[in-house]
Amino acid sequence: MAALLSEYPPSAQQLTLRVRKLLLRIIPDVHEHVYPSWRLISFRMGSGDQHKICWLAPQRFGVTLGFERGAELPDPNGLLTGEAKQARNVHVRSAKDVDVPAIAALVAAAVALHRDR
Repeated sequence: MAALLSEYPPSAQQLTLRVRKLLLRIIPDVHEHVYPSWRLISFRMGSGDQHKICWLAPQRFGVTLGFERGAELPDPNGLLTGEAKQARNVHVRSAKDVDVPAIAALVAAAVALHRDR
């Protein structure tokens, strides 16, 4: 992960690590997998692609938190963006964006959705 993050400014690295800490706290038995060529970190509840919950993609000015089944998640705060069939994203630009309960609620909902399938 250090090699992946080293390509980004320190502020983006710190923000990515802050969101990662949130994910590690909320997702039970989480497995991380770094995809250097895709420039993202995948978070799973089990091994294999079918267990993907979300991913982090560092950006020059923040980090994108993507949800594998984001189109199915409740989003009363309107944080999710994207037009893909299933996936949706939240663009995190500052530390205060990470600390909002709505981000944690999206992660918890993604975990619940995974358990229900």
